[in-house]
Amino acid sequence: MNSNVLTAEPVVLLYADLDATRVQQQVVPLLNDRLAAGAVAYKEQVFDPELPLTLNPGSRLICYLSDEHLRELVLQIRSQPYTLALLPHPEMKHARYGFGIAGKMEDAMSDALLNSAIEADLLLCNTVPVFNSVVVGDVLTLTPGEALAEPLTHRIKRFFRLVKGIGDVTFNAFKITTYKEKIVDTAALGIVVVEHGRSSVLSRRLVADSSVNDGMLHALVLAPRSVFEMLRFLFASLFLRDYWNHNSPSFVGHIKSRSLSISSPKQISYTHDGLIEKSNTLQLQVEPRVIQLAPGRYLGLEEAETESKEAVRTRALPAGKAKTELVTYPLPWIHHAATDEFKELFMSLRESAKASPSYLTLMVLATLLAVFGLFANSTPVIIGAMILAPLMGPIISMALGTLRQDAGLMLVSSRSIAVGTGLAMGCAMVATWFIPLTTINSEIAARISPTLLDLGVAVISGIAGAYAHARAEVAKSLAGVAIAVALVPPLAVAGIGLGWLDLAVFWGAFLLFLTNLVGIVLAAVVTFMFLGYSPFHRAKRGLALTLILAAILCIPLAISFSHMVAEHRIVQQLDGIMLDEVKLRDVSVRPGTPLRISVTLVSGSAVDNATMDRVKQRIEQKLQQPVELEIGVKIIR
Repeated sequence: MNSNVLTAEPVVLLYADLDATRVQQQVVPLLNDRLAAGAVAYKEQVFDPELPLTLNPGSRLICYLSDEHLRELVLQIRSQPYTLALLPHPEMKHARYGFGIAGKMEDAMSDALLNSAIEADLLLCNTVPVFNSVVVGDVLTLTPGEALAEPLTHRIKRFFRLVKGIGDVTFNAFKITTYKEKIVDTAALGIVVVEHGRSSVLSRRLVADSSVNDGMLHALVLAPRSVFEMLRFLFASLFLRDYWNHNSPSFVGHIKSRSLSISSPKQISYTHDGLIEKSNTLQLQVEPRVIQLAPGRYLGLEEAETESKEAVRTRALPAGKAKTELVTYPLPWIHHAATDEFKELFMSLRESAKASPSYLTLMVLATLLAVFGLFANSTPVIIGAMILAPLMGPIISMALGTLRQDAGLMLVSSRSIAVGTGLAMGCAMVATWFIPLTTINSEIAARISPTLLDLGVAVISGIAGAYAHARAEVAKSLAGVAIAVALVPPLAVAGIGLGWLDLAVFWGAFLLFLTNLVGIVLAAVVTFMFLGYSPFHRAKRGLALTLILAAILCIPLAISFSHMVAEHRIVQQLDGIMLDEVKLRDVSVRPGTPLRISVTLVSGSAVDNATMDRVKQRIEQKLQQPVELEIGVKIIR
């Protein structure tokens, strides 16, 4: 940006009478240094906004002025052959942000004298120049400025101050009309309007496609739907410096246009570069390239800056019934989606609830794959069956039907789950008759003793499944959810139990399936409710029903979990200890009366019957109960 051509350009210093002493002490010496080097000419002129400027055309106006005086000056020199250069006046906060002026006087003077002029736009709000931003309503931390540059202690205080006032926030109805007469009728917490986002920490990230001379203004419309959404936004804005680089707020609309008209049924309270104003209508417009500006060093400039096209991105903003609710009622803690907002999800899950031919085909294939994987004791094959199985769809559909008390959706999804369950167990039972294996291997054994841990897995998987269905951008994670919850393998094991006529195997595996089913439905109901797909008063009946079922299931699961904990303690007590010069290894416990313990005795010599009897007695003394040992022996030589 530096150029030696500027040495012949007339330089004029403009300042107010009140600043004369400060100018003589701090500013003039810097100019005198330039004069000694023969680089610039210098002329002093006291700034008087009531008098027209009588300056030589082509002069460089170095301004040490407040925002208030500067507004009047730019109206006088717009489209005139003067170059505007700014110095950091204590009361020129907003022009400093807007034009990227350095805070140190020496740096700002260097930029003012040496930087080549560019053609800059001028933003007007109700005919008054805007240097930084117009803030309509309450936009909290979205205001352009230096919020992210504050010390951590200041940001913490700011966060708690903002959180304290969240209960008092209100939404306003706005009608926004663009230059090309595109109308946006919405409700919002507030609106930020900037001419560009190149000199602001936050707006530069949210308004990436902006420039100081693209002929466009940018409006950021803030419309969080819940207190939780707002709290997340506040925290990320103040403490996560790089968050908005990768995650634009989902509730912020962006309008780029040459002009905007903003109106509201109520009188609008807005802040114009820090000055509080009120009006029923705001007229904002950009006068393109009317100021010759010597830019500050912090004003980001594009190499090729051309006038761009109007853009209106308002999909995230409320409309229709959602708009009316936000204006009428206090901001809810949880976002309640309007009917038109979850229509697409509802239609998708209604389709997923049906027992279509493809659903039934995939159930048969997934079950057969699981059966062969279980008998082969092959984890990869079983994982393949988990991914292939389509049961997750109707289960999530059933959760949404339960939440919204939609009898039709509940009936269709319940029928699909029942048909799929019966078909899976029937196929597994028939396949078992043709496979001449009757041994319970590790993969089968892992699915016949469910505990509270399995319910926890089902709950987390239900949350993930509901969220993935509700958010299209994370739908690709559904395969991982299917692997985590493993719906088909327990059904396959239950079918194997029926084929063997082993009720213990059947009941244990079917209990695991019921655990997964109820856990997923319960978690999905709660997740959909928190995502706003039904108010609590409508969801409480379905939520109560799933909680009762989960509580009933917790009884056998808790008993099984207590047995697992007891078995784990026994293994910890015995594994690795020395008894009568033999070491116990590979200890495992199976429930029964008496308790069955499998153990390997490691010794340097042969282990006779007497030694094994003494080991058994020592174990019974240690556990204080009779046991039945299955002993293996390893001799170390």
